[in-house]
Amino acid sequence: MIRKLKGSLLTLILFIYSLPLSAEVRFNGLDLFPDGRLLYTVQITNSGSAPHGGLFITDLEKNKHKLLTAYPEKMELLDEGRIIQIRNGFGTFRIPVKGGLPESVAGFPTFADGASIQSGQVEAMSASFDGKWVLYVEPVSAAYGNLVLVDIASAKRYPIATHIERPGRYFPAVWSRDSKVFIYTKDGQLYYYALSTLNSVSIDEQFRLIGDGQINSVYWGPQGDFFYVNGRTIYKVRSTELFARSLYANFIEIGQIAGVLPFSFDPSFDQFWIHPASQSILVSKAGQILFYYPLQELGNQVSTAMDQSSVYPYLKLPAMCTNIRLLWSTTGIITIWGLRSDKSSLAFSYRLDASKPTGPYSFVPVKFPAVSEGLLSPDGTKAVLWGDGGCFIYDYQDWKSRLTVSTTQTLNVRWLNNDELIIGDNQFIYRFKQPDTRSIIGLSKADTYGFEKTSGAILAKVSDTWFGTDGSVPWTRRTDSINLRPPALSSDRYRVYLETQGGGLYKNIPMIRLMDGLTTVPLILVNGTQYEHISDVPAKEAVSSSSSVFNNGKRYGSRTVSLTFDVIDSPEGLTTVLDILKQYNIRATFFVNGEFIRRYADLARLLSDSGHEIGSLFYAPIDLSDTRYRVDANFIKRGLARNEDEYLAATSKELSALWHAPFYIISPELVSAARSAGYKTIGRDIDPYDWVGKSDVRRSYVPYLSASEIIDQIMQKKRPGSIIPIRIGANEKVRTDYLFNRLDVLLDALLRAGYEVVPVSTLMEQAK
Repeated sequence: MIRKLKGSLLTLILFIYSLPLSAEVRFNGLDLFPDGRLLYTVQITNSGSAPHGGLFITDLEKNKHKLLTAYPEKMELLDEGRIIQIRNGFGTFRIPVKGGLPESVAGFPTFADGASIQSGQVEAMSASFDGKWVLYVEPVSAAYGNLVLVDIASAKRYPIATHIERPGRYFPAVWSRDSKVFIYTKDGQLYYYALSTLNSVSIDEQFRLIGDGQINSVYWGPQGDFFYVNGRTIYKVRSTELFARSLYANFIEIGQIAGVLPFSFDPSFDQFWIHPASQSILVSKAGQILFYYPLQELGNQVSTAMDQSSVYPYLKLPAMCTNIRLLWSTTGIITIWGLRSDKSSLAFSYRLDASKPTGPYSFVPVKFPAVSEGLLSPDGTKAVLWGDGGCFIYDYQDWKSRLTVSTTQTLNVRWLNNDELIIGDNQFIYRFKQPDTRSIIGLSKADTYGFEKTSGAILAKVSDTWFGTDGSVPWTRRTDSINLRPPALSSDRYRVYLETQGGGLYKNIPMIRLMDGLTTVPLILVNGTQYEHISDVPAKEAVSSSSSVFNNGKRYGSRTVSLTFDVIDSPEGLTTVLDILKQYNIRATFFVNGEFIRRYADLARLLSDSGHEIGSLFYAPIDLSDTRYRVDANFIKRGLARNEDEYLAATSKELSALWHAPFYIISPELVSAARSAGYKTIGRDIDPYDWVGKSDVRRSYVPYLSASEIIDQIMQKKRPGSIIPIRIGANEKVRTDYLFNRLDVLLDALLRAGYEVVPVSTLMEQAK
C-alpha cells in the first residue's frame, strides 16, 4: 500500500521547480472523504499571468488526479465549435460545448499528469479556423523552438519547422480562413505550408519561401488569398499559386501588386489590416498614425494612387496608446480602439464608415464601454466587446447598444453562431443565447466546496449557487437542500495536513500520513530544480570590482537581476515595454536622455508616471570620448544639471541620482565629475549588442544578432546581480528586429530560471 501511494504521489505534480522566486503557490482547504478522495485548491500568483486557482480531487486509492474547475485565461473554440479549449497555468484542457469537466489533451501534459505549472505567460497556440488543427512551438531554448502541427481528432503530431522563435507578442504563424494553408516566419523570412502535402511527398522548405518579413508582414484575405507587404509594395497572393511557385520559385514573382504605400513598411513597428472583401487597407505606422487606402489589383504595374496621401483619411494616435484593436465589417465600417499603456482606460476609440463606394471618409470619435477586446459575429451584424468592465453586445451598423451581458470582469468570449456566445469569466464558462438564456458549461472556480454528507458527491458553490458532480459528469446546478459534510483531515487509512514551508517558491505542502504503514509522504515532490545553483558562483565576487562604478550586484544569496532601458532620442518600443512590464508587475530602471525629453515631453510624462526608477542619460546623446568635445568636470556637471531641469519642467518630477554616459563611455574623470554632482555611475556586466545594426558589422568586428539570439545569449551569460541594458528606439544602422519587442520572451526565460527582476537601486541595496 505504501509503495502504491508513493507512486501515485510521485506522478502527480512535479511543478514546484519551474516557478520564479516572485511566484507563490499555495494549497488550501484539504478535505478527505472516508473512501480516500482528497479535495483541495491550488492558488497560483505568478508574474506575467493573472492570479488564479483550481479545485482538484486526488483519489489516493486509485492513483487518479483531476482538475474540476478551469480558469479561462486563454480560450479557443475547436472542432467546428464542439469543443472549448482552455489554457492556464495548470496546462491545456478541453471541455465539450454541451458541458463537462476539464480533460487533459493528449500530448500536452497538465498539472494533474505530472507536468510543471507554467511560470510567466501561458504558452501560446494557434488553432485553425475550423478548429481541427493546432499549431504550437515546442521549446528548445529560451527563445527558440520547433513548430509542430497537431491533428485535434487523432492527436497526431507533425513536425513542420525547426529554429522557430517562441511566441511573444505575436504567434509566429497565421492560418488561412479556409484552414488549408498557414504561413510561418523563420529567421526573418516567410514560408507557407499546405495541409494537402501532409500525407504526400513533402516540399523542401526552401521551395516554400514567400520572401523576407515577419509574421505581421502578411494578412489573410477571406477566400484563400493573402496580402504581403515588402518595403512599399503590397502584394496579393492566391494560395493556389503557391504550389506553382514551389516549382518555379526562381522565375515567378510573388503574387500581383495590389498597391504601393507612400512609405516603407517596417514589420518591427508597423501593422496592417485588410478589408474583409479585400477592397482596402488600414496601416498603422509605428503605432503613431493610421492611414486608410483603397486597393486595386494592378498586375505588375505600379500605381502612384497611394502617394496622394492627403486624399485619404488618416488618424494621429495618442502617444500613450498600445495594443490597437480593430473590427472591420464586409460593409466597410471600421471600429478601432486602443488602451493606454498603463491599462487604466481607453486611449482612443473611433469609427470610419467606408461603406459608400466614394468618399470623403473620416475617422469619427465613438463612445465605448470599458473593454479591451472585441469580435464581430459571423454575419458581421453584431459586435461583442469584453474586458474588465464586463461584456456587451452592439448592433454593428449603427453602433447602438443591444444588451449588457455582464458588468463583471470577462476574460474570454467566442461566437458560437450569430446568436450564441461562449463566455468565460472568473466564475463560469457558459453559453449565452440572445436575448438572455444562459447555460453553465463549466466552473472557473469554487468559492466553497466539500463532499455531500450522505452521497459523497462533490459540491461547489460559486457566488450564491451550488453545483454538484461525482467527478466524472458535468457540474449540475443543485436547487435542493444542501447537506455539506464538515471538512475532515483524517479517515481510517489516512491523515492529511498542510506543512508550512520556511521560504522559497511555495508556502505549504500537503502531507499524507498512512495510518497502517506509519509513514508520511508529501503530496508533491519537492526535490529537483531547473535553477542554477547559486552556490556554484564564487562567493568572493560580491559586487563589481570598482567601487566607483556599479557594474553588478552581489553574485550569491538570491537570483536577482536588473533590466535597464536606455531612452535616447526616439520613442519606438517605449509604450510596448511599459505595457509588458506592467503585465509582469515588474519595476525596472530607465535612463532618459535630454534629447528625448525635448522631443517627446508627453512620453517623458508617461514614463515619469509609470512608477519605474528614472535615471539620467545626460542632456544630449553625444560620445563623451570624442576628442572634438572639451569634456571636463564642469561640462559633465552642467550637462547632468540641465537634464535634471528639463525633466522637471516636462514632468514636475526629479530624476534619481543614477546615471551612465551615452554609449556607456567610462573614464575616471567622468565618474569623478558625476560623483561630485551627487550621481552614482551605473555600468553593466552584459552587453547584449542590441544596439548593433547590420551596417556596424561591415565596419567593425561587433556581431549582429537577432533579438532571439540575443535572448539566448543573455540567458547563457546572466548571473545573479547582472545588469542587462536594453536600448529603446529604432536603429538607423538597420535592424530587422528589436530586443524590446521580445521583452516578454526574455522575462519568461528569466522567471522560469528562477530570477527576479528588480531596479538597479535594489541591487545596490542588496550589495551592501
